[in-house]
Amino acid sequence: QMYKLINSRSSVPDNYWNQLQKSGLTDESSRSDISENRYEELNQSLKISDDVIPQAFHLQGHWNKLHHASTKLTTWDTGVPADLLRYIGAKSVEIPEMFVAHSRLEKAHTQDRLNRITQGDKLDWSTAEALAVGSLIYQGYNVRISGQDVGRGTFSHRHMMLVDQDTDSAYIPLNKLTESQETFLEVANSPLSEESILGFEYGYSIESPKHLVIWEAQFGDFNTGAQVIIDTFVSSGEGKWLLQSGLVMLLPHGYDGAGPEHSSSRVERFLQMCDSSEEGIDGDNVNMHIVHPTTPAQYFHLLRRQMLRDFRKPLIVQSPKILLRLPAAVSSLSDMLPNTSFTPVIGDPIVNPQQVNKIVFCSGKHYYTLDTYRKENNIRDTALIRLELLCPFPSGSLYHELVKFPNVKECLWSQEEPVNMGPWSFIEPRFRKQLGISLNRVSRIPYGPPAVGVGKIHQLESKELLTNTFH
Repeated sequence: QMYKLINSRSSVPDNYWNQLQKSGLTDESSRSDISENRYEELNQSLKISDDVIPQAFHLQGHWNKLHHASTKLTTWDTGVPADLLRYIGAKSVEIPEMFVAHSRLEKAHTQDRLNRITQGDKLDWSTAEALAVGSLIYQGYNVRISGQDVGRGTFSHRHMMLVDQDTDSAYIPLNKLTESQETFLEVANSPLSEESILGFEYGYSIESPKHLVIWEAQFGDFNTGAQVIIDTFVSSGEGKWLLQSGLVMLLPHGYDGAGPEHSSSRVERFLQMCDSSEEGIDGDNVNMHIVHPTTPAQYFHLLRRQMLRDFRKPLIVQSPKILLRLPAAVSSLSDMLPNTSFTPVIGDPIVNPQQVNKIVFCSGKHYYTLDTYRKENNIRDTALIRLELLCPFPSGSLYHELVKFPNVKECLWSQEEPVNMGPWSFIEPRFRKQLGISLNRVSRIPYGPPAVGVGKIHQLESKELLTNTFH
C-alpha cells in the first residue's frame, strides 16, 4: 500500500516544472532541452572526475612549515637546558601570596617538587609532565589538557590547576612563567562524555600545529566510549582528508587488581587500526604512534616531540597508574638535557651480556614487576628489554639490542594482558618476519573481559606470570 501511494504521486521534478509553467517562466517545449543539457554536463563532469588528482590543501596557511612524515624512524633532540628546567619546575608550584592552597599540597606537592628539582634526580611523572608542558609554553606553544578532573589528576598527582580553599577561584602556575607570556596552558575539567569530548579535542588539534592538545581518559578503559571518534577521525582522518593531527591520548593502563573496567586501555584495538607493515620496515608515516613509556623522562620527550617534529601524528600513550609514585620509576634531570630524546627500546645495562641465555621483552609497568622478581631471586642469566614504542615498530632499535647478547637460547614476550589482548598479536609476526625471531609467550589465558574481578584470582594470575616468565 505504501508503494502504491508513493507511485501515485507526482515526482518532485514534475511538480517543480508544473509550478514553473504556471508562473509563466517556461513552457513544455524547452523541458527536454534543459534536461538533456544538464545530463550532458553531469556526465562530462563524471568522466573528468576519473582523472582528477585532488589538490593537496592541508599544508597551507599556518601549517605551511610542516611536512609529510618520513618513511624512516627519525630521532629528535627534545632536551632542554638545566637552568630552564629548574626555573620552570620552581614556577610550576609558585602561587600568589594571598592564595589559600590545600593544606596537604605544601609538603606533598610543592616542597617535594622543589626538592626533586634542586637535587636533579628522582623526578616523578608529574614533575616531568610539568617540565615538558612548561618548556613548550616557554617556547611559544599553547597547551590544552582535558578530561575528568585533569587539573588535579585522577590519581591526585598532577595539580596543574589549584583551587583557593576560601574563594574557589582557580589558579594555573604555568600561566605565570614570565611577565610577557603570550602562550598558555588551558585546563578543561570535562564530564564523563568521552565521545563528545574527544571529538572536540580532535577538532581542536587539526586547527593549528602550535597547540599541544591532550585528552586524558580517567581510566584507559573509558576510551571505548569514544570508539566512533577514534575509528572515524583519530585513526583515519589523515588518510581520508589529509588532515594532520597531533592529538595526545593519555590512557591509564595496568593490571593492579582494579577489575575489568579499570585495567586495560585496549591497546590491541589501537594496534589493529595502525597501518604498520608486518614484513616491511615502519617509518614515522604510520597513521598513529602508540607508546608505553616506563620512565618520566620518556614521557617528557614524547610530549615535547609532538610539537618539535615537523609533522603531526596522533600519539596514543598507555599511561601509568602505579608508576606515578613508584620509587623505581623516576628520572634524572640529566635525562632531559640537550642532546637527549625519546628512546624506542630500552636495553638492560644491569646484566652481563655474556651470561645471558634468555631475553624477556616486555612493555609498561610489567617491566618493574619482572625486574623486582629477578632481583629478589638473584636471576642473572635473563635480560629484560623494554619495548617503549609499539607502533611504528622499532625493528632497527631492537636489532641493536639483540646483537649485544651472543649466547641467547630463548626469546620470550611477557605481558600482563590475556593472550587475546595486549600487544602480543601485533608484535609476534613482526619479530618473526622482520627480525627472524620466534618468540615464546607468557600471558594470562584467553578471556572475554580484560581482567578478573576477584582479588585472589588476580594475585594468583600475577604470580603465575612471574613463574612462567623466569622458569
